[in-house]
Amino acid sequence: MNPSRRIMVLGAGDLGRRVFHELAHTTRERHVQLVGRDEEVALRAANLTRFSALQRGFTPTVGHACTDLTDVARTAERIAAFAPDIVFLAASYQSWWVISTLEAAAFQRVYAANYGPWLPMHLVPVMKAMEAVRLSGTEALIVNAAYPDAVHPALAAVGLSPDIGIGNVANNVPGITAAAADELGRSTADVQVRLVAHHYVSHRLSRHGDSGPAAMGLGIRLDGRDVTAELDTAALLRRLPAQYRRTGGLAGQTMTAASALSVLEPLADGRDAVVHAPGVDGALGGCPVAIESGKFRVLLPDGMTDEQAHAINVSGQAQDGIREIRADGTVLFEPASMAVMTEELGYDCPEMRLSEAEDRAREIAERFAEYRTRTTT
Repeated sequence: MNPSRRIMVLGAGDLGRRVFHELAHTTRERHVQLVGRDEEVALRAANLTRFSALQRGFTPTVGHACTDLTDVARTAERIAAFAPDIVFLAASYQSWWVISTLEAAAFQRVYAANYGPWLPMHLVPVMKAMEAVRLSGTEALIVNAAYPDAVHPALAAVGLSPDIGIGNVANNVPGITAAAADELGRSTADVQVRLVAHHYVSHRLSRHGDSGPAAMGLGIRLDGRDVTAELDTAALLRRLPAQYRRTGGLAGQTMTAASALSVLEPLADGRDAVVHAPGVDGALGGCPVAIESGKFRVLLPDGMTDEQAHAINVSGQAQDGIREIRADGTVLFEPASMAVMTEELGYDCPEMRLSEAEDRAREIAERFAEYRTRTTT
């Protein structure tokens, strides 16, 4: 019998709890631990997962622990004590869906800034977690959920990038697969999609059915044969927010959790798989990836070079509000996106060094809280 795989979920928010729950509902030998800031929240979530698994006939080993990511030493102790094979980082100072809870008019105005200017809210907790990972001495694979498209290349500059991300590019692949299979009159099992896209494009596809001003790369195979040129891919994509529309917002995190599990479960079970993921080995943007013996190999659409894939993701990065991520991790933001943040929140940050990220995250949090109060009637 294979030894139990030890998986730590670091972050007990909505996504972390969803993924933790699913990881425990299996006949596989797994020991899963949920780690959060609040003892009561972590305990209740762990017990809910354990008991619901038992109700279905599963007998996983389930536990919980507490830490605050700002306490790097304590987090490192928790990691070392559990000795995980895999750590799933599900921590952010402000999840992507939070701005959607603003009143409609305020949400639309802030939404126009796109995601890039909010980078400090995701980068800082991941950076703290990765400092703890290094301090703990673990050799676990690190999988991150918080804006990997930009967080990973920024942290790669200081050797703190997680190994792979989840979500974003992956979230539209099932819809594209279903649309292509229906168009071809075949089973989804016969269709393979290869999508190269930054977070901006991933976010836009499900809402508008196109990549907007950003580039994207799409390949579709049927029974292993490239049939992209035989399909009207623009028409297929337009169906995503129409015939193939799905629940979004907080409830829609079911899709993000599924994307996380598509990466985590092959790693946990020691099996090969083809997935889609952002931030692979510190790269920016997202692409198809082969998981082979716990390692990652990029699989691009037929005929696409690494340079072309990088250019596609740089294009999406700019539309997301980030002009450049320099080799030392310094981030330059697009003026148009930052102008929205300045107009709405009074926040202005044309350029950010990694050493400034924590103060910037604190400032955004304070200004957003003030904005919510000011725009609530």
